[in-house]
Amino acid sequence: MTTLETAYAEIQKLVQRFKSLPAAERKGMNENATRQGYILPLFRALGWNVDNVNEVSPEEKVSRGWVDFSFRIGGIPRFFLETKKASEDLNDPRWVQQAIDYAWTKSVTWALLSDFEGLRVFNAEWKETDPFRAQFLDFNLESYLTNFERLWWFSREETLAGRLEREADKVGKRIKRLPVSQHLFDDLKLWRSELYQSLRGYNPLYSPAQIDEAVLRLLNRLIFIRTAEDRDVEPMRLMPLLRELEDRRQLDKLSEKLAELFCQFDATYNSELFAPHFSEELYCDRLPLEALIRGLYEKNFVRYNFNALEADVLGTAYEQYLGHVVTEVQSETGLLAAASHVDEKRLKRKSQGIYYTPAFVTRYIVQQTVSHWLDEHGYNPSTPPRILDMACGSGSFLIEAFDTLDRFVATQRHQAYGEDDTLHDNLRRLELLNQCIFGVDKDKQAVDVARLNLMLRALHGRQKMPLLENIYHADSLRPETWQQAFPAIMNPSTGSAGGFDVIIGNPPYVRIQTLDKSEVEYFNQNFVTATGNYDIYVLFVEQALRLLKSGGVIGFILPNKFMQTDYGKGLRKLLSEKKAVWKIVDFGDAQVFENATTYTCLLFLRKAANERIVYGLAEPIIRQGSVSQLNDNELHTFEVDASRFSADPWTLTGTGQNTVMDKLLAGNPLMSDIASRMFQGIRTSANEIYVLDVIKEDGGILELQSKSLGKRVSLERNLLKPFLRGEDIKAYSITKPTRYVLIPYSTEGGKAELIPSSTFKREFPLCWKYLLENRTVLEDREDGKMKHENWYAFVYPKNLDQFGQPKLITPDIASRSSFSLDEDGNYTFVSGYGIVLNSSIPYDLRYVLALLNSRALDFYLKKISSRLQQGFYRYFSQYIAHLPIRRIDFANPAEKSAHDEIVKMVEEMLGLQKQHQQAEAAKEDVRFSLQKRIEALDKEIDVRVYRLYGLTEEEIRIVEGAG
Repeated sequence: MTTLETAYAEIQKLVQRFKSLPAAERKGMNENATRQGYILPLFRALGWNVDNVNEVSPEEKVSRGWVDFSFRIGGIPRFFLETKKASEDLNDPRWVQQAIDYAWTKSVTWALLSDFEGLRVFNAEWKETDPFRAQFLDFNLESYLTNFERLWWFSREETLAGRLEREADKVGKRIKRLPVSQHLFDDLKLWRSELYQSLRGYNPLYSPAQIDEAVLRLLNRLIFIRTAEDRDVEPMRLMPLLRELEDRRQLDKLSEKLAELFCQFDATYNSELFAPHFSEELYCDRLPLEALIRGLYEKNFVRYNFNALEADVLGTAYEQYLGHVVTEVQSETGLLAAASHVDEKRLKRKSQGIYYTPAFVTRYIVQQTVSHWLDEHGYNPSTPPRILDMACGSGSFLIEAFDTLDRFVATQRHQAYGEDDTLHDNLRRLELLNQCIFGVDKDKQAVDVARLNLMLRALHGRQKMPLLENIYHADSLRPETWQQAFPAIMNPSTGSAGGFDVIIGNPPYVRIQTLDKSEVEYFNQNFVTATGNYDIYVLFVEQALRLLKSGGVIGFILPNKFMQTDYGKGLRKLLSEKKAVWKIVDFGDAQVFENATTYTCLLFLRKAANERIVYGLAEPIIRQGSVSQLNDNELHTFEVDASRFSADPWTLTGTGQNTVMDKLLAGNPLMSDIASRMFQGIRTSANEIYVLDVIKEDGGILELQSKSLGKRVSLERNLLKPFLRGEDIKAYSITKPTRYVLIPYSTEGGKAELIPSSTFKREFPLCWKYLLENRTVLEDREDGKMKHENWYAFVYPKNLDQFGQPKLITPDIASRSSFSLDEDGNYTFVSGYGIVLNSSIPYDLRYVLALLNSRALDFYLKKISSRLQQGFYRYFSQYIAHLPIRRIDFANPAEKSAHDEIVKMVEEMLGLQKQHQQAEAAKEDVRFSLQKRIEALDKEIDVRVYRLYGLTEEEIRIVEGAG
């Protein structure tokens, strides 16, 4: 084991041996001898396994500007090292810039440069025009030992602990360079706007959509060419062309000459990307083209290396591109766009459900599906695996799948035939792209980008490129798509089962309320998972199962809500009946997507009868901070029997928790069995008018503040009800309301009726006058649909007849059970639910209140409810309905006594809570004493409830340990 002491001793020996070399021998030592004899042994002494290519990985020398080694932990680069021969001049800015640019392009913070006589450390994230100003540390033969404490920061142990990053933060808040993905997107955004404006201005007969298509085609072509240059597949083509035209003073012909270059690339690569396209007919001013070409090399002291760009970097930049649209600013005449700018189109993102998947999620899903499939089946070119992404976007999942497949087949063939052969490597990649990779997306721009990204994975020589017709522009939820796009797969002539072997991806998250009615009607008629107010990702899961070959696997990232919500019932039923689930990795309330609050999980399905399901909780890993890799050994996992899954909400818990839940449930009625109604809070449709703040509430006339009128008003108490917000409702207590709601309805015979205007004017003149002052706003509700004689009615007058009854109430979102009692039916509320018991049920409301507020049933609810951020849960009626209420046999004296004792304890609790509220102005010791008694009584009630359900000491520990 490497320790600080052993490392010091080893490095001391290295330094002494190097110093003892004759000057001539030291000067004549080449780079490899320096590297193998001294530089790598230095890092070996620091605890790195330099002989393990998975830990210290040599970078391929296939491009100008690539460094020598990446130091990795868990497959993730932590820093890069560029080695030089002894006595090399480390002050040469070429080497420094090369190391920094490479690290930045690879999204890695640290770049190291060493000839062993010196070791220089640069922070590639610091925004410096002079690369030497990005230097963080500098060692030489003497300071390796005199400054050994800092050298130890580069040990494997300290690197894993993030020591470098912590120390860098101490030197001050330097301006940080934008991450390469963000920088590239910002450039793409600027180039897109400038190109669009030029093309639109010079080519007015083309539509905005055509102009935007032409811009994307041009950008894709130029990025392909730059990548070919940086991989040494092509000589430098763009800058020489620019300089030649500049020398000849013919830059106005740049657009024309680029079209000629594209024609040459079409002849070489025979790809759809360079095939004749209407964009070549368009004239573009030289200035945006010139700025674009120069920017693809270097801009603002940032150098792009397109060979070193990771797939997820390009994918991230392009995914942001696809989530934006060009907005035109019309000229004064209105005929042409005077200017344009590119803005994020949240409606497009929302309507298409676009969320770019983080690289660690993509890698894990591919590992669990593609890698597992290959491990089980191997690769046979006569029956290649068919891998599909049904909403491929920019192609990130397909790229990761292709890379995984390529590595597997390369290793397989290397073991069979020996050394690699460049020609066969290229042929292999083309074969895999054509035979194994399939994608569909309804966004044409996304399809074009996905094709480009996949082509770039295969671009390693001047050869014909695939047309990639397997990346198809269509709607994945339409059956004709699959027959038209992939008939050989869906109807194989071989007689073998049709379908795909692996389906992966991130289906769109779109609620049906945002869709066209005819589209929703189609979905409702053709998908069994179309239940409730569903999200279309459930349809994608159903469609994927239809398209999957028997024994095939699916890996999706999608919202975890389907496991509990009403709209997930259809999907739960389908998956449980088919026993299709084999693994779930749940992120809980930890956020995976940037700039979006979405509660997600990874759902893995296998088209086979899966009797056991692996459930893993990844939430703690995500909460630790930035995640670069997801490993099974870091997940908190357990197995669940498939028989526990049904159309009912899924409870995914370990064996001990399952036992507790089974005991709580055994033989007891559910809340839905004993409640006559569980209803939502009031919806006025105009809170700023109907809900008013209290100023003075003595007598029959209340003095209130109206937000809509911005003044005080006096209104009759008879039409006003105390109005609670969710946060006003707590366990066993109700905060004194500071608002009232005006309800223009009367409740007679158990039915709420709108008070006629004539009665209103006569009996409640102050309220009527107030409503008249707000008449215009009230009539304009629902786009003017309230312009009729009942203009003062609520748009959605639901449940108004329920509020006047004795009831239990709860906020709809809370961190723990917060049920309270409205014994006299005094309160209305918003953001919550009310519960009215069936009149035939003999249980006292206080008894049910104790159970609902107990830790036992709160434990149960949190296992079936949706979890939100910061430890909050949904206390919706659909979850409350499934809570088991302990059955009481009132003919049994012991059980009746247990019921009555709990009722008395709750009565005491309600009284204590009222005293505590009224004691705000009392002495601190009085309030403290009340609070201590409330806490003690709460624990006593919990003990009674545990005893009532028959929980053992071990089961109680499970409940209380679950938080």
